[in-house]
Amino acid sequence: MIGSYWKPTEEILGYLEGKNKLVLMGCGGCATIFHTGGEPEVGEMARILSKCGKTILATIAPPLGEFTCYVPHSKPHLDKHREELEQCDAILMLSCGDGLQVVRKVVEGEYGLMKPIYPSLDALGHMGGGPTLFEEKCQQCGECLLGRFAGICPLTQCAKGLLNGPCGGSKNGKCEVNPERDCAWVLIYERLAKLGQLARMKGEPIIKDYRKMTRPRSIELSPVTADIP
Repeated sequence: MIGSYWKPTEEILGYLEGKNKLVLMGCGGCATIFHTGGEPEVGEMARILSKCGKTILATIAPPLGEFTCYVPHSKPHLDKHREELEQCDAILMLSCGDGLQVVRKVVEGEYGLMKPIYPSLDALGHMGGGPTLFEEKCQQCGECLLGRFAGICPLTQCAKGLLNGPCGGSKNGKCEVNPERDCAWVLIYERLAKLGQLARMKGEPIIKDYRKMTRPRSIELSPVTADIP
């Protein structure tokens, strides 16, 4: 999931200067889980902006499980508020940047409306865990190597992103960049030892294809077929 937190009110109001009639939209996916863009938060943002003199024409809060960044989830909710979208001065999104840009494309491309659209959240990237503590574990690098590293990703967990063993600065199993964190490579070594797979540490050096991390990336879905008869 994409972790996020609210931008400072001053920054949001700076975007909305001169924009008085607003449509607010949250997300039933990550922003709901992180309590930054679910129905309660959309309502609270509407309350805050109303106190600042803004007129809220509509609040759109897709239910849990309906992701704003997925057109089949977001468009039906936008369709219900087509009139308010036509009348508004701006749209304020309580979602990650993906959700904002999907809504922008729907509003412009399908409705033909040129409306300013602004973020009210800062996204932190992909995070896992819960129900209260979430941590970044994966960078979606496009070439997963967790099978080599006992399910621990050094690209993310190592402060230097080292893929072929630890640096010379780790001490007593701790990272030299942050001595309170365990060295990712010590964790990998210890888990491989428990699995009886230390031989993996002696494999060929890893040469990663960083071209797969070039942005923007895209994927076109097609039916999955298996080679196994």
